[in-house]
Amino acid sequence: MTALPRRWAALLCAALWHTSAALAVDSEPVPVPLTRLSLGDIGGWIEVNVQVNGQPGRWLIDTGSTRHIVSSAFTERHGLASRASVRAHTALGPVQGAEVALPPLHIGTHTHAGQTAVRLDDLRGLVGAAGEGLDGVLGVTLLAGVSLDLDLQSWTLAITAQPPGSAPADCPAGTLALPLGTHRGLPVIELRINGGPAEALLLDTGNPAAVVRIVADEADATGSGLPLSGGARLALASRVAVAAWQRADVPVLRLRAPGLQRALAPRIAGLAGTALLDGTRWQIQLDQRRACVAPNPTGLPGGFGLTLVQREGALFIDTVLPGGPAQAAGLRAGDAVQRWAGGPAMGPLRELWARVQGQDEIEVQAGADARVLRLRRAHFLPRLP
Repeated sequence: MTALPRRWAALLCAALWHTSAALAVDSEPVPVPLTRLSLGDIGGWIEVNVQVNGQPGRWLIDTGSTRHIVSSAFTERHGLASRASVRAHTALGPVQGAEVALPPLHIGTHTHAGQTAVRLDDLRGLVGAAGEGLDGVLGVTLLAGVSLDLDLQSWTLAITAQPPGSAPADCPAGTLALPLGTHRGLPVIELRINGGPAEALLLDTGNPAAVVRIVADEADATGSGLPLSGGARLALASRVAVAAWQRADVPVLRLRAPGLQRALAPRIAGLAGTALLDGTRWQIQLDQRRACVAPNPTGLPGGFGLTLVQREGALFIDTVLPGGPAQAAGLRAGDAVQRWAGGPAMGPLRELWARVQGQDEIEVQAGADARVLRLRRAHFLPRLP
């Protein structure tokens, strides 16, 4: 789970060691719907409905966490006893809490049994406002013994069992077989940015961004990218390639995190998140060390160039990015928002951002004079060389 600072997570949306357990799956899996959980205009987290003891709950799929993670509210609702304190390793550091034994988890017709999880008081500590109302996080142990068909074109999920020792089936016709490595049990891909050298990145669906490069030093003042707080820089790659698979117009965050850089280096250079996969279909087969991927996806959409914040029941513009559509329209940080994306500026942030998904243009009423503005997505970030 990528615990990026909330501002960076919003901009990028706008960026284990553990024992495998048995997984019972139907021979002909039925795809189940997924929901995009976002705090920005691109990317986001991947949410799926999980039935536990006959009760539905909202869970995130996070290939960047070595263990499942659940909220205290979930454990109390299901009467789960706490054990000794344990640790889950995530893409951006460890989290610690009491271990609990989970009842069988039902994802559609699929049953994920024999699992444990780390209990946390509040999942909002992991994903900010997006964590409100979540029951849990499905970590990388979900991938043990299965092929995980993550279709972010139609936003559905299907799980197919792969019995131990069975020969791997060929990738479906028309798809590319991409190699997967591992680091601490987490999936790793190698990608090239603008034709540069190969970089190993954790494949982290708990990260709402596209590509995050982790560095130890302060960003060079003359370097490429839009400067952010803490020495971070945000830029646009014209092309990102994973073997023969390519994606155009990909946001890349250069994030200063010396401790994490020391922990990951020299093998892992950063994280590849959900925004990179959005609009594509990946069949992740971690036991077979490969993914089957549909080729030639479209480029990532541009953004509106702003973030939102809620205070005392009202909606405000939190950040306006230089050069973006919001700045061009005259919006400023601190402007009150009266209407958002054609509707009232009311409701959880995840619902407000859900309105803009798939929309190239939105209508916003904001500012002291309550002007009605139309914002159109654009690629405005500085381009990486």
